[in-house]
Amino acid sequence: MTLFFVLFFVLPEDVIFKTEQDLDFELILRDLEYLQKHPLDINIAGVEELAQIPFLTLNTIIKIIEHRKAYGSFASLDDLARVPDIDKALIDAVRPFLTVGVKKIEVTKIAARARFDTELPTKEQSVEYYTRIGATFGEYGVHVVTEKDAYEQSFFDHFAAGLLINEGRRKFALGKYNLDLGAGAVVSSVGSFFRGIDFRLMMNERGLIPYTSALENGGFFGAAFNDSLLINYTLFYSNQKLDGRIDSAGYARSLDESGLHIDSLSLDRKDRINEEIFGYDVRYRRSNMVVANRTYFCRYEPAFATTDSLSGFYGDDFFISSLEFRYIGESFVMFSEVARSWRNNFGGMFGFSAVFPFFDFTIAGKYFPVNFYSPKGIEATPNVAAGTIDLKHRSRFIDVGLNFALDNRIDEDTAKYGMKLSFEKRLGIIDARVNLRLRYRAEVRDISGSEVLMRIRPVRFVFIDVRFEQRSVYKEAVESGIFGALELGIDLKNIDVRVRYGIFNTDSYAARIYAYEIDVPGIVNNRMLYDSGQYGFVYVALRPFRMIKLSAKYSVVDRDETQESKFGGQVDIDL
Repeated sequence: MTLFFVLFFVLPEDVIFKTEQDLDFELILRDLEYLQKHPLDINIAGVEELAQIPFLTLNTIIKIIEHRKAYGSFASLDDLARVPDIDKALIDAVRPFLTVGVKKIEVTKIAARARFDTELPTKEQSVEYYTRIGATFGEYGVHVVTEKDAYEQSFFDHFAAGLLINEGRRKFALGKYNLDLGAGAVVSSVGSFFRGIDFRLMMNERGLIPYTSALENGGFFGAAFNDSLLINYTLFYSNQKLDGRIDSAGYARSLDESGLHIDSLSLDRKDRINEEIFGYDVRYRRSNMVVANRTYFCRYEPAFATTDSLSGFYGDDFFISSLEFRYIGESFVMFSEVARSWRNNFGGMFGFSAVFPFFDFTIAGKYFPVNFYSPKGIEATPNVAAGTIDLKHRSRFIDVGLNFALDNRIDEDTAKYGMKLSFEKRLGIIDARVNLRLRYRAEVRDISGSEVLMRIRPVRFVFIDVRFEQRSVYKEAVESGIFGALELGIDLKNIDVRVRYGIFNTDSYAARIYAYEIDVPGIVNNRMLYDSGQYGFVYVALRPFRMIKLSAKYSVVDRDETQESKFGGQVDIDL
């Protein structure tokens, strides 16, 4: 059995954001930006608070709290190195979001962001724009978002505005807003109408929040109210138009996720389907246990039709409800969410993470039948039965991780079996990791590969990354892809610089390589590399004044006989 081999150091960002799916990470990025201004006190923060930092796994959080109970408060963030599973690289990654003791919170009255991105040389209407303005006056907050994709006509192709009143335990939203409730079966935690992050336990439920995403078909538009009496409850109403395909008989056939309006076909689908939602979420919390129920009613106009009316959602009225259970123990966390969808189709998910004496253990699974439909549930992908098991052992000699995964399409009874094996070692200023991956589809090998990254940090604010990745796809013949890169980073208080140069060579598009790379704040960039050539980027972020941050990035891909260049810039102002 051939396994691809590479030396690989994993950045926390790689672990979180490297994906082969097109996802909206806006809420995660928004959390990180907020925590930079409102860091958590490591000596009093609980599991759910620390889970706001996506660089920390649940098992790592459990170990932090266990160490705190056993040995007392941390005198400094560097003391986290005494906690099993935490090394210097992880401490540096979470340092901006944690503090020891009371730290003055930066109060921002007005926050503005303006971003542009364009191809080089610039073509007519090829520039993309995004703006976001938020103003807070005591309990009142106003947010406005505009966005224009490349080759769209109007600067205000996407426009969203809302009002959020926050009185502590009571919140009220009017206009465009977002909800983050549960594990993702009914109301999604990251975006809408997209597949979710595989079994990431998003314990941080943000509740009622402003809508600041560039996704045009996500979120809610209307009003929502959150309060606590004997239980915590949220009532919400939404009525908005979504992009979609209408057939010649006047029935809705599908929702258009892209939000692109660049030609007559995509313009014809703009705002064609009206979605009306009324729902509630109620939750009861007792000690370490949470029990919640969320339900909403949908009406679509025009009604949906499918090729086979007995398969998939069909009609104009829709109802979905779920029951969630969560428990946070001394050395484990468990959750489940079971939902009833259209025509009594039941689906759901569960997860369990625990810390044992010699290894960390996580198991999670989800099942959603063919006809399951959940328009706001990011994890509720129909026709899927899937599961994953993670084992991790850390020692002073070497860290070893093992992952088993199953992904099964129910109607075709075709399963993908995956295995990942990782080894990590730290020696002084060098961090290195090797990842090996092998996937089978039924009895046939599907994909295999390896990746390696080494980070050398001669001083605290400078690092050098050396990475290599190989991928093999098994079709009629084996098709392979290979990628190598060198990156230099400088991370100072007011200056952040990244420079990367890489080369790649793939036999086909099927053997393409995905490489996560830094981008201007608010964007996740998973670069897709295929054919053969070289690529690189230069990223610079400066903070000349406390209230102003300037970011810019130039990237180029020289593929075979074509060259693609892009330049993007962003200005952030906090007053």
